[in-house]
Amino acid sequence: MTAMMVLLMLLPGMVTAATLVAFAQLPADTFGNGPTSGQFIEAANGRKPPFENQQPVQGFSALLHAEDDSFLVLSDNGFGTRTNSPDYLLSIYHIKVDFRRPTGGAGQIQLLNTTRLRDPQRHLPYPVERPRDRFLTGADLDPESFQRTADGSFWVGEELIPALLQFSADGVLLAPPFTLSGLAAADNPQGTVPTLPRSRGFEGMAISPDEKWLYPMLEGSVINDTDALNIYTFSVENQGFENPDALNPSYRYRLDKAATAIGEFIMYSDTGALVIERDSAQGEIAMIKKIYKLDFDRLDQDGFLIKTLVADLLDIEDPSDLNQDGNRRFTFPFQTIEGLVIINQTIVGLVNDNNYPFGHARWPDAAPPDNNEFILIEVPPLWP
Repeated sequence: MTAMMVLLMLLPGMVTAATLVAFAQLPADTFGNGPTSGQFIEAANGRKPPFENQQPVQGFSALLHAEDDSFLVLSDNGFGTRTNSPDYLLSIYHIKVDFRRPTGGAGQIQLLNTTRLRDPQRHLPYPVERPRDRFLTGADLDPESFQRTADGSFWVGEELIPALLQFSADGVLLAPPFTLSGLAAADNPQGTVPTLPRSRGFEGMAISPDEKWLYPMLEGSVINDTDALNIYTFSVENQGFENPDALNPSYRYRLDKAATAIGEFIMYSDTGALVIERDSAQGEIAMIKKIYKLDFDRLDQDGFLIKTLVADLLDIEDPSDLNQDGNRRFTFPFQTIEGLVIINQTIVGLVNDNNYPFGHARWPDAAPPDNNEFILIEVPPLWP
């Protein structure tokens, strides 16, 4: 970190621009083997479905650091809705990243392997799209956040129901969905009376450093409680919510006025956390793509968590032109930025959900679909 950056950080009200320190991308047209996909979507950005005997590697909705320079990435429901994604297999991707840095590097992402999520023990309380092999699809669930515990299992925050789900290291659902009283999304497969709009479930989910607690966070407000995004508390040991119902959250979070959703929520200490806020725009018309930090011990007079700006993702310095576009200013203007990982005290990583084949933040004039981009940015110290 430069001396100037440290000086500016000491001035009240001043937030310096983040700096791009590493860049890599996975081409949009990256596919894995599997059943034909895209049979229920229209052509977009020059891509004509269906994708015969292939599954697109896309929908990056959450990110975890694995061993060495590898990462685990959770896919969302596929193409955006239950009705257009019954042929998309829900997956966890293991990727290896060779970042381009000022000192060198290829700037490429390699797909190492894919874990398909499945329910052979029939824990889901409703019929699934593939009853024979029980592989789960975007018509069955919409995974949006995940954490991994010491036993190797994954805890997934899901939006269709919404619910928390526990999967084994090899992708097997281990128990029925863990739900919260009074919380049901508009596209709940069981047809429950909704208390939450469609696609506004557990978009973010932090885990405490001791792995005892999960903190799932809603992307939208519970009906009749429009001011807040609720954060709940889930006991990993007791496998249940500590909250009595959806209207009694552990914490309440308020979006910026022009923001429409969060993208991720993760913790860096017992009480400190990061949140991605975004609007629903992309490309040149995007207005809000920001990272805030908060502390569970700091509330405003109305009981909302106090937040502090960490980085404006539409205003990032790029002195080494790591994405090789000829500019020294970098923006991350994707509609959905949903992967966030903390590398160290001053470096965080982000990956976009490219919404293949629909995303077009980089090329707004109906050109190729967006790639999956993975960036590391330098920010002011997250903790003392």
